[in-house]
Amino acid sequence: MSVEPERIRALDRATKQLLWDRMISSKQTVSSYVVMLDGGSLETMELTAAQAEGFECLTCKTQCSTGTEAFVPVGRIPSVGSVFQCVACAGGAR
Repeated sequence: MSVEPERIRALDRATKQLLWDRMISSKQTVSSYVVMLDGGSLETMELTAAQAEGFECLTCKTQCSTGTEAFVPVGRIPSVGSVFQCVACAGGAR
């Protein structure tokens, strides 16, 4: 008995989404981070680990993986990585 390739791809997508959702939900602990903004200023922010690691928008917590070209880098957290805002929060949607 063979399994249809479309069904395998659908299961793979569902499995990947489930793993992604679990990873994001495990990163909802809030901590203080010193963020080096692109303008040169340093700000201490209360962020979730998902925001600090660049998986969610700094402002509205939209997930960065859900759209293409919808996020812009706005700074860095030393030894953690880049932080992002969605286009709407960074200055309005185009």
